[in-house]
Parts: sequence; C-alpha cells; structure tokens
Amino acid sequence: MKLLRSTLLETFVTVAECGGFSEAQYALGITQPAISLRIRDLETALGYRLCERGRGGFRLTERGEAAYRKARSILRSARDFDAELLELRDAVTGSLRIGVADAVSSLPGLNLVQALQAFLSRPNEVRLEITVASPAELTQQLITGALHAAIAPFRTQSAGLAYEPLCREEHRLYCGRGHPLFPLPPQQVSPQAVAQHPLCQRSYDMLVSPDLGSPDPQAVVANMEAMAMLIETGQYLGPLPLHYAESRVRAGRLRELSHPQLRWHSAFSLATRRSQIRSRAVELFVEDVRAACRHWSGPDTPP
Repeated sequence: MKLLRSTLLETFVTVAECGGFSEAQYALGITQPAISLRIRDLETALGYRLCERGRGGFRLTERGEAAYRKARSILRSARDFDAELLELRDAVTGSLRIGVADAVSSLPGLNLVQALQAFLSRPNEVRLEITVASPAELTQQLITGALHAAIAPFRTQSAGLAYEPLCREEHRLYCGRGHPLFPLPPQQVSPQAVAQHPLCQRSYDMLVSPDLGSPDPQAVVANMEAMAMLIETGQYLGPLPLHYAESRVRAGRLRELSHPQLRWHSAFSLATRRSQIRSRAVELFVEDVRAACRHWSGPDTPP
C-alpha cells in the first residue's frame, strides 16, 4: 500500500536507476509511452527538464541528477513512514535495506542465508534491498538512513551507531601458482621472504603489517574477487579469508603461506542507528541474525 509515495517520483527514480525508458519498462511493468507521459508530467510540474533522451541515448540533466538524489531519499522515507502506519495492524511491511561487506555468504559463524530464510519465511509485504559495499560506505549509508542495518568488519566505529559483535573472520596470506614462493617448502616461508615480494591489499582493510614490505601496497583492490584475481596472476601476495580461499587452494590455484606471523582476523558486527525507531521488519531481521549466529558454536564466534 502506498500512502505518501508518488507514482511520478517512483517512475523517475526507476528510469534513472535503469539507465533509460526501455530498461525501466520491465521494472515498472508499463509501456515506454506510459513512462514518457509520467516523466513529462513530472517535468511540467517541476518546471525544468529532468533528462535527455534521443539518438544520443539517455542521460540525466544537471538538475535531473540533483532531483534524482532528493527523490530517492524522499521515497525511502515515505516507505518507512508507510511501514510504521501499517504495522499498527500487525503487518510486517515497508522496506528492509541491509548492507553487507563482500564475500560473506560462506563466512562461518554468520549464517546470513539462514537469517534471511527465517525472515522471509514469515508472511510479509517487505521490499528487501541488499547493498554490498565497504565498511566505510556502509557506515555512511547507515548514518544518512539509506540503510537500516549493516554487517561488516567495522574497524572504525561511529558514535551515532550501535554495534553488536557477531563473529570473527580468519585471514591468511596467499600466493598464486607461478609465484616464486609457491613451490618453496614451508620452512623457507618467513616474513623476511614475504617482504621481498609485491603485495596487494583491500583499500578499506589493510590487514598486512608494513613490516612485511612497503608501507604502501603495490596494488589496491575494492573487493575480495579482485584480490583473488590479482593473487592468481602469480605477481602479488595478498590476504584472503580462509573460507573464501578454500576452494581455490583445493583446486591448486592458490597456496597459503603458513606462518604464525601471517595470520589476521576481522571482527564482524551488526550495526544500526542509535536514534533509529526500528520498524517491525528491522527488529525481526536483527533477531534472526542473532539467532543464526547463536547456532554457530565454532571458534569464529566472538567471546
């Protein structure tokens, strides 16, 4: 049910996010002429042009870019408002906007799939949105209200957010087939040997100490998949979570450089806004995450 939401604004935001009228028609379930009519009506009401469309393709105007950001924020607030009113009839409705760090589906101790299964098994009218981003980006989106909850290794914590420890993620250092360290026996793999080779790290989580090489890594990546690809070239060393690297090690594409000084961990937490009046959907999701993590009794659970 839409109480405060505008059909014209929702059409405009969908068109902007889909990159044009043609793609938006499938998301909206209406024809291109109908979309064109709605955008024209919105432009008439606003008194300025929102987008250019024609042979040169689709693009937002400068005012259209600003209008898109404002409209997206307004619609998020309207969905939350709708949910708060409709929950008075004991309905689980509205939006649930979750953020997570990348490569968490196989993280032992988190059981995020199990938490989502529990949440989705209840009768609900919730619009679910999941964002994958760095901890810094997730923090910013929580602060602005773009996200209701986020799960990540938040090494820097904000005073406006509440953090609940969930589990730990173990990391090791790896090299790829073709790297000079790949064939060496374990006793020859030392921090001193590692320090002689180029290193890649994630931009948001510099795990490896500068003592193992240059304080500035020779390659920086934004996610785990890019890190694994660079390590597999045989040109870089890099840290990866054990659960993420396991299949690549079994396939012979990566080798763990086993040494007591080449081990790290990240502490994962569930973050929410302290000042946020939680909707029923957010409360249930938080409960489901807690329950899923309690079902894990392995060594990755925080003390």
